[in-house]
Amino acid sequence: MRQLRRVSAVSKEDFHASARAAIRELGDEAAFTVPLGVLGPFSHWLEFPDWLLDGTTLQKHGGLPQRISMADDITVTANFLDRGFGPFLIRKTLETSRLITGPTASMIIRNAPTLEDALVNLAALINATNMNVSLAFERDDDRAGVTIEPKLPIGAMLHFVAAIRLVLVIRTLERFLLRDLEAVHLRLSLPFEAASHELLCTLATDVEMGAQSNGVSFPVGWLGIANPDYDASFWHIACQRLRSVEGATDDRNLAIRLKREVARTLSAENRVPRLKEVAVNEGVTVRTLGRKLASTGVKFQDIVDRERRQLIEELLSDPAIGLAEIARATGYATTSSFGRAFLHWYGTTPGRFRASLIEPSPGR
Repeated sequence: MRQLRRVSAVSKEDFHASARAAIRELGDEAAFTVPLGVLGPFSHWLEFPDWLLDGTTLQKHGGLPQRISMADDITVTANFLDRGFGPFLIRKTLETSRLITGPTASMIIRNAPTLEDALVNLAALINATNMNVSLAFERDDDRAGVTIEPKLPIGAMLHFVAAIRLVLVIRTLERFLLRDLEAVHLRLSLPFEAASHELLCTLATDVEMGAQSNGVSFPVGWLGIANPDYDASFWHIACQRLRSVEGATDDRNLAIRLKREVARTLSAENRVPRLKEVAVNEGVTVRTLGRKLASTGVKFQDIVDRERRQLIEELLSDPAIGLAEIARATGYATTSSFGRAFLHWYGTTPGRFRASLIEPSPGR
């Protein structure tokens, strides 16, 4: 495979440290899946280098799946930023005539009846699918626009992520105005880089790099501009897709509630709640509950196993608590069933695992 030349020196920023901090902040949500989005064309431009998937759960062959976990999304982004490809990807995004985004966002932009409809719904979609940043649509008597704020502690990754999202906003403006965007003001926290700045200036009259915030603004009168390509049928489909995506966000909240319920039941009653019991509490059928969880990429048993393991590790760290007592506290009917599950998870017995926790390090 031809090796793509790095287009800039590797930044001194520790993008992997920022990625780890963001993933820790997500907690159990890091396992939820989201659409591949811009990582698809980015990985294609980089020709799928071997290092792209370092630190992820993804297989290093066959390209990227259409949905990946939030943790893997953040890690892949850190991988290409850590190797200095941020400016290259920004310039490629600026140079292409394509909308660098997922299919639902593209359908919204291409078929919204007005510019305001496009921007409001685009912001809603990104907020529902992107764990890194949130978009806010704003307007006053004179100006309207979109601002970007971080949702997670992603450090300098914010500069790149915000720039890519705001380029998409400006591409949206271009589709509706069909002319130069003389009155657009673009501000980016992205550090100044001459080639990127030159391309950005072809999109907006006023471009500020190295700013304290990220956003784009334009005359408020533009919001009512009609889409010359508006199609009512496709717009209806786009809105349905957006509602489906927002429903997936509700499903992630459901998974978080289930996690809390499993933890509470284990702690208060020393048992695991049954799936039917949980479904009744949520006011849905078992089938519906399973379908909603499936949309997040997480199974009910995954939630149960994760909560059990966390509690088991806490209890094993106290040598005064016997293994039989730990088995009962974590909802196992017998010590042997507890032992089998533990061996499956850790590849060793609970007793040996506990011994490794209290044995002194060599040389001490």
